[in-house]
Amino acid sequence: MAAPPQYLDQYENPYFLHSFDHAGLILVSDRLQSGADFHSWRRSVRMALNVRNKLGFIDGMIPKPHADHRDAGSWSRCNDMVATWVMNSVSKKIAQSLLFMSTAESIWKNILARFKQDDAPRVFEIEQRLGCLQQGSMDVSSFYTELMTLWEEYKNYMSFLCALVVAVNVMRLLYGNRCNNGAEL
Repeated sequence: MAAPPQYLDQYENPYFLHSFDHAGLILVSDRLQSGADFHSWRRSVRMALNVRNKLGFIDGMIPKPHADHRDAGSWSRCNDMVATWVMNSVSKKIAQSLLFMSTAESIWKNILARFKQDDAPRVFEIEQRLGCLQQGSMDVSSFYTELMTLWEEYKNYMSFLCALVVAVNVMRLLYGNRCNNGAEL
């Protein structure tokens, strides 16, 4: 059996909990209410967990050790803490439906399965806005900010929706890329 890693810096240890880390902590300012705000919420939660070196508890990179392993208690404590943080970051109604799931990873996967369904309409909307964006009366800085905001959000969706991109591009080829003012796609 290999020796467990020795961490020179306690913050590198995924089982380390800072004194400010508590069960009542709310990771993000806006709780997840619906699919409309899912991607920005997801990104914010992932960033907050990454800062705390706890991202592995939701993405499966820190698997549950065997019950007799020396880290089993630490893993259990951190898993419950991360699960609590995620549940604190969603509406009370959503949190109630997650309460009896045993791991932070299963909670996260449930949320993903539930809310990623709303991606297609949002991608379509972003593509339309990107395709029709004009500087108009905006100063260069405002135009660039708007463009980059849309582009970064679009890139975020694309990692999940490559197949949809192909479908949308095929639709554009078939129907043409017309925008705004009631024009049909």
